[in-house]
Amino acid sequence: MLGIKIVGDPFDGRTKIVELSQAGLPPAGFRGRPGRAPGPWNPAAKHTYLAVRAPCTSAGWIYEYAEADTTTEG
Repeated sequence: MLGIKIVGDPFDGRTKIVELSQAGLPPAGFRGRPGRAPGPWNPAAKHTYLAVRAPCTSAGWIYEYAEADTTTEG
């Protein structure tokens, strides 16, 4: 288990705990909603983060903000 820093809206500054694969790679990305957190973003949107190598961090990886998906299904 390893903590990887999240960079960018709306989870900026948080840490995601992940398990590295046998190749030493974290999961490629994740999508989440900010819930009730205050902010200028759409709380219904799913925000996508992608794993990026970051040798300047102790984990060697960060999750970088990619986009918000504001489309609705149904």
